[in-house]
Amino acid sequence: MEAGLGAPSMRLSAPIGGAAAMQGWLHMFKELMATLLPQMQRLGIATPEELDLDTLVDRMLAEAQASTSIIVGHYQIGAWVRTPS
Repeated sequence: MEAGLGAPSMRLSAPIGGAAAMQGWLHMFKELMATLLPQMQRLGIATPEELDLDTLVDRMLAEAQASTSIIVGHYQIGAWVRTPS
């Protein structure tokens, strides 16, 4: 608003679905955990053994299937404004 633009249009979206529909997203989540693992270790959040990246996706899928859970991924928020012509 300080830039003299109008109010933005905004949108929020998130991947959501059952275990079968979310397999691809869970693989991306595993890669994110692999990237964050050094910081998780440094901060005392998790060890490689606790996270067990080799079985993480399979364990999450099994748990979601066993409990008939819905998996909700991260939210993405977009905002945009059209400028006058």
